[in-house]
Amino acid sequence: MAFNNKLINYIFFSLPFCFISGPLLSDLFISSLFLYFIYDSIKNKSIKVYNKKFDLFFIIFCLILIFSVLFISPAPILKQGTSIFYIRFGIFSLMLYYFFLKKENIISFSKLIYFVFILIILDSLIQFYFGKNITGNILIPTRVSSFFGDELIMGSFISKIFPINLIFISFLDIENKKKKLLYLITIIFSFILIFLSGERTSLGMLLFQIFFIFLFLKYNNYKKILYFLIFLVLISSVSLIDRSKNRDIKVFYKIYNHLDRFEHGLKNYIFIKDNKIEIIPSHKGHYITAFRIFEDNVLFGGGIKSFRYYCSEERYKFDSSSCSTHPHNTTLLFMSELGFIGLAIYIFILCFLFFDLIKYFLNKNLRDLNAQAYNRYVIINVGLVSTILPILPNGNFFNNYMSILFFLLMGYYLILRKNLNFNV
Repeated sequence: MAFNNKLINYIFFSLPFCFISGPLLSDLFISSLFLYFIYDSIKNKSIKVYNKKFDLFFIIFCLILIFSVLFISPAPILKQGTSIFYIRFGIFSLMLYYFFLKKENIISFSKLIYFVFILIILDSLIQFYFGKNITGNILIPTRVSSFFGDELIMGSFISKIFPINLIFISFLDIENKKKKLLYLITIIFSFILIFLSGERTSLGMLLFQIFFIFLFLKYNNYKKILYFLIFLVLISSVSLIDRSKNRDIKVFYKIYNHLDRFEHGLKNYIFIKDNKIEIIPSHKGHYITAFRIFEDNVLFGGGIKSFRYYCSEERYKFDSSSCSTHPHNTTLLFMSELGFIGLAIYIFILCFLFFDLIKYFLNKNLRDLNAQAYNRYVIINVGLVSTILPILPNGNFFNNYMSILFFLLMGYYLILRKNLNFNV
């Protein structure tokens, strides 16, 4: 597939800035890419594929979604247009793959993502200190949102572009010392931004990525352990700040409030009462309700976007906090809305990513031959897995914006996995 069309290139290079504007522009541009793909395929009478097995799997997944929308889900079809045309996200990944076949394109695109990251750093610090960001978004107590405004997803966005930022640094032609310093700065500021956002799940995702990236990277093991221990010490030192002092200083008081939020949030993940341990009690109602929906609809689930319709029914309701737009857990989302079939798809994706990583990790000859390509693959693989972890509360996987970011990482995954066998 050729990308000589200047408009298409413009759309690709505009996407990083669309991401911080919210879901509307992002989805509009991705839908435009999808329409161009259809037009180009009809014009040239050929459809490019990445891998027949991969493409077939995704097509089957999209057909299951369409079936769920048309015949199972209680949600009105008019509100399900995004799910019916879910295939556009897979096409987005495929087009990214072909776009990234030119090495300069993946470097330039990643550079723009990193530039957006820097913009968010500056804007978030302004909002945190002055109470308002450069576009006029007002600071919500303990929740810095930067350009995202009322959409409190800044931390989630940072955790999802974190692997892309690391990949961009790996492409830079600079001294190793400078590169290592840039890695460290990126890790520290990613942690700071997520801390300021108050998003506890995003912090868990970041820590998951850092731990497993360090674990699987081809690098001196002793240095890996040392750097990771230094990182843990930095995190621990923040939590040990004496909050009884300096409360009269505006900046320190705000930091204390953020620490209080994370301390309180930890109890929402693991809570001990009467010698009993409760895991994520704040979402217990959502989880039990989702499982009850699954029990009644084992094979196909309740249908896409059905949770919000069923959660208030007495037979599914657990308590007053049972209802929401989604179960806040990716595993239970697939189970309750797509049933056993959805659960099988979800488990297959996780297992494929995990065993694929293990396969290359154990292939010592490959890692010695092409260490840089291997390290980039590790980063993107771990990044993808972190977005669909079964052990943390998650956003709605089928939400347009969440899907865009997931398939953005998938586009990187397709090209970086291919590059494993080449010196790229």
